[in-house]
Amino acid sequence: MRSLFSLPLLAVSLSLSVPAAAQDEGVESEMIEKLNDPDFQDGMVTMMSGFMTAMMDLPIGQLAAAMEKAVPENLDDGETFSHIDPDATLGDLATRDNPDFDADMEGNMRKGTAMMGIMASELGAMLPQLKAIGERMKRRMDDLE
Repeated sequence: MRSLFSLPLLAVSLSLSVPAAAQDEGVESEMIEKLNDPDFQDGMVTMMSGFMTAMMDLPIGQLAAAMEKAVPENLDDGETFSHIDPDATLGDLATRDNPDFDADMEGNMRKGTAMMGIMASELGAMLPQLKAIGERMKRRMDDLE
């Protein structure tokens, strides 16, 4: 389930980093500065927390019951879906094994936004070399024609 919760963070980081990489250096440095700004990071965490809170309210119990009927075999570990309350939400399942799930989720999002800033800084520092590699590759491919 952990990977499910990292998907929004990955999507946001890719949506921010790809356009930045395609722009001129002024925009790149602006984006890097923005991704390292604690206020911007707090805003991202607030936005993602709202998204995740809404996801936690998704009813999952009836879906689990339908999956049990559609695929009656046991899962790989022998567990079935029959133990899931038909009225359960995704949040109910997430907090079942970890009562601190909400706080842990927000803490992980905070770490993730800080990591995006670090990654953007490091990729920004490498961008001149990456551009040079791209230009060399293009020249070599042009030579093949």
